[in-house]
Amino acid sequence: MLLLALLGLALSLLGHQHAIYIFIFSGWLLVAVAFILCGVFMICNHAISDTCTAMQEWVDNPQAETALSDILPCADERATNQTLTESKKVVAGIVNVVNQFIYTYADTNRHPGNMFYYNQSGPMMPPLCYPFDDQLQDRECGPREVSMINASVVWERYICNASDDQLCTSVGRLTPIMYDKLVAAVNVSYAIKHYTPLMLSLQNCNFVRDAFIQITSNYCPPLERYLRMVDVGLGLISVGVMLCLILWILEANRPQGEEVFVKISLPVIGCTTGQESGHRKHGDVDTPSPVISPMRTV
Repeated sequence: MLLLALLGLALSLLGHQHAIYIFIFSGWLLVAVAFILCGVFMICNHAISDTCTAMQEWVDNPQAETALSDILPCADERATNQTLTESKKVVAGIVNVVNQFIYTYADTNRHPGNMFYYNQSGPMMPPLCYPFDDQLQDRECGPREVSMINASVVWERYICNASDDQLCTSVGRLTPIMYDKLVAAVNVSYAIKHYTPLMLSLQNCNFVRDAFIQITSNYCPPLERYLRMVDVGLGLISVGVMLCLILWILEANRPQGEEVFVKISLPVIGCTTGQESGHRKHGDVDTPSPVISPMRTV
């Protein structure tokens, strides 16, 4: 727009009328587009500002009646804590069942005819790690325990070859079917332990709250500042182009007025000189006009 304004000013000073008219029309079109864009960015600025304000109000008090409380209903902290406690109990129960099988079946040397006998033999397989203590708090695994992450890899070394009657025909503590069931139980307990807190964070809106805090603190202020800068820039450009258009119009009309005045004056001067030359050609003598003196009253 600045280049267009300077070019139009130069053409107006050089007297290119048709180019000036084209530039005037283009300039008014650009001014209209600039004002429309300014209005659009202003609407976006107000919308983003209101959205950031609503998110900040919801972050400060998610249980209050705010603009986002109906869209994002959140459970209270007591309900989520109770759900988390129950999920820990389920995980602890699954680990107890797995370890009970290991201590009662796999890591025992039974005689044929015993109900727990399937010809298990070889080194003892390690039990599964208890992830929680008696108070359902996180605990570290013991030296002989295997974690839920690598239990399937460690226990794979204790698989024996099984017959059709599910009796081990080689050294091992687990038949393939037993191994698959133990791994399935471990996978279930791992999923409950690791994904329940994430689901509860969605339920009590902790995940959404953290996202809103990041947005309101890191993205909202610079975005609002940039939108204001764009609005001010478009407004200044529109005003500047309007002033240039006014100057173009004044400059375009000024030479046209002088040319009309000159065209009107030239015929009058030509007629006057023609009459004088005609009188002189025919020998007419200009007689001075009589001077009438004013009468004196006595």
